[in-house]
Amino acid sequence: MPTITAHTLVKNEENFVGYAIRSVIDFVDQVIVFDTGSTDRTVEIIKQLAGEYPEKIVFEEKGECDKQRHTELRQEMLDRTTTDWFMILDGDEVWTKRGTEEVKKIINENNTVECLVAPFYLCVGDIFHYSRRGLYDIYGKKGHFSPKIYKKIPGIHWFGDYGKGDSVFNINKTVFGNINNSIFLKNKFWHTSSLIRSSKDNEIILGRHKTVMTYCLKFIGMGFEINEIDLMPEVFLDTNDKNLKKMTMTRSCLNMIEWILNKLLLRLKNV
Repeated sequence: MPTITAHTLVKNEENFVGYAIRSVIDFVDQVIVFDTGSTDRTVEIIKQLAGEYPEKIVFEEKGECDKQRHTELRQEMLDRTTTDWFMILDGDEVWTKRGTEEVKKIINENNTVECLVAPFYLCVGDIFHYSRRGLYDIYGKKGHFSPKIYKKIPGIHWFGDYGKGDSVFNINKTVFGNINNSIFLKNKFWHTSSLIRSSKDNEIILGRHKTVMTYCLKFIGMGFEINEIDLMPEVFLDTNDKNLKKMTMTRSCLNMIEWILNKLLLRLKNV
């Protein structure tokens, strides 16, 4: 049975990081979690999880980091990985059991695959709706996809500054994943990067509130209802967390109204 390690690099992810880690904890052999200066409850949540799974979760606080340091931490995770495979699991990515079971089946039965590309719902407004905007082009296939699971082979390394084409590279400095060594998964994970991930998310002050910005798509016909409500990530269904209750259509509409009022008040002050 091939082994796998999840790499989780976080900062201010209190609303979803617990769900992200729990969604894969029974699937992976280890989770390496580095925090890069969280000021919300992220560290508290991860420490609690590490207490529940001391044999699986390795957690360290690395402090604030710039883009170059971000890449160095990714490489450190790689250097400390001793499993056959590793998985990039951000603190806002929540998987289903269907998805992890599909991964397990592929890496058990296919000896030639070296990279798994995962499709995802880009959640907008709440965990029940998604956007079709912002599509990626991965190996000639357009959609919401991201290379997420890689085979740990000699020479593989992380290269490039964060947000500027950083990725997993071969020993010869070419991007590791390609159309010849990759497989696209069928089951989607929930990507919550466009939702409010933390009480420290101050984007409303900057006039770019994530929930407002993305949930408006619903009102112009581009926010689509997820048709897998009964097949959502199990960690969402097995919780009474009040944070999830905040991710509702009503809350999103109120956030939009609040944002509009704040903009109006700012304009009045500047008159």
